Amino acid sequence: MADLTVEDLIKKAKKRKIDLGANPEKTIRICIRLGLIPKPKRKKTHKRARKTVSVFPESTLDILKDIKTLKSEGLSLEEIRETFALEYVQTALRDLLSEADDEKVGQLADILGSKERELESIVQAPLIYVIEGMSPDEAKKLLTLFCGVGFYALLEAQQALEELSFDDCRRALSKAIFYNSIAVLRLARTTGDTKLEATASGVYEKVVLEPIRKASERVRKEFKKSIDLYLQEKGL
Repeated sequence: MADLTVEDLIKKAKKRKIDLGANPEKTIRICIRLGLIPKPKRKKTHKRARKTVSVFPESTLDILKDIKTLKSEGLSLEEIRETFALEYVQTALRDLLSEADDEKVGQLADILGSKERELESIVQAPLIYVIEGMSPDEAKKLLTLFCGVGFYALLEAQQALEELSFDDCRRALSKAIFYNSIAVLRLARTTGDTKLEATASGVYEKVVLEPIRKASERVRKEFKKSIDLYLQEKGL
C-alpha cells in the first residue's frame, strides 16, 4: 500500500467525502494524540535527499472514515448527560421504592403525579447532603464512594477509547465528571479554595443538577401519562 503525506491524506479523505472538519490537519493531530490512528513515519523525499516528510499508511483513510461514521451516528454530549441523568433518577427511584412501605409509596406516587418539582429535590438530596449537610465522617464515606465510582468510570473510558467505542467512552467520561464534580466541590468548600469552588460549582450545575432536573421532569411526566391512560382505560 502507498504511503501518504498529510496533504495526500487530506486530499484523498476529501475525495472519499470523509469530513475532517474546518481544520483537517488539527483533526489528524488530535487523532494521533489520542492513539486513534498510527503515528506517521519519517521518510526521505528522495533516495539521496536529507529532507524527510511524515507519511501515513493508506489504511489510515479507512480508520478516519470509521471514526467519522461513529461520531456522526453517536449521541451528542448533551444527550449523553441527559441519558446518564435519567438512569441516575430511575435508579434513585428504584432504591426508594425497594425500602418504602405502603405510606411512602403513596407519597411518592403523589409527588410523581403532581405538577410540583419535588421529585428532583428527592433525587438530588444525597448529592446536596454530601456538599452541605453531612458530618465529616459521613461525608468522607460518601466522597470515597463518589471518587471510586468516578475513578472506575475513567478506566472504563480509557478502555472504550482503546476499542474505538466513542459513545461508550463519552458515557463513561460523563459519569466520571458527574461524580468527581460533586467530590471536588465538597473538597473546595472544605479547604476554602474559592477559585476551585467557583469552577466546580459551574460544572456541578451544568453536568449534575441541570440534567437531573430534566430527567426528573421527564420521569414525572411519563408517570402522569401512564396514570391518565390507566384511568381512561378503566373509564374513571
